[in-house]
Amino acid sequence: MLFWHLGITCAVVFFALGARRIDYRVVMLGAILPDLIDKPIGRIFFQEQFLTSRLLAHTLLFVTVLLLSIQIFLRGKTARRWFVLPIAALIHLVLDGMWNDPITLFWPLFSTTFPPDPVGNYWLEVLLRPLDHPVELLKELVGLGVLAYLYRAFGLQDRSRLTEFFREGRLYAGPERSQQDEGAQP
Repeated sequence: MLFWHLGITCAVVFFALGARRIDYRVVMLGAILPDLIDKPIGRIFFQEQFLTSRLLAHTLLFVTVLLLSIQIFLRGKTARRWFVLPIAALIHLVLDGMWNDPITLFWPLFSTTFPPDPVGNYWLEVLLRPLDHPVELLKELVGLGVLAYLYRAFGLQDRSRLTEFFREGRLYAGPERSQQDEGAQP
């Protein structure tokens, strides 16, 4: 569900917070951060121990610790850049429907162990899931469509704007950056 998480998270952040002063590279990192942490732990390194791909990073405790860490340890431009990370990670939990798994979402309140989700060959199941569940394929296509829309809407097909996006992570509306954006602090 890579494109689903990336596209919908970027859209939600854009509509809620806008384009100025938001580092969308951080938004995209936060959109997949719970999976980047939990999938290797639960499905590669400690597969026999956990039998699930939703562990610590799929909990409200993780999002809270992430938020507090940013608030306590970062200042100025750095804090402004990273404040969206826990927001994007929280959106990931919403998109995963974690309210249907309260033991994991509210860990460790209800249990200190994570509910197992045994699957024969997890990675094969991930590849075949869109074929077996058309809604999953539709969600991926919607996410990809949102990313394509943002790409076109913010002129990222222009090489200089794409380079600037990779360097700064910001989206600029209109054909050129406005003087107001150029003078604003990131």
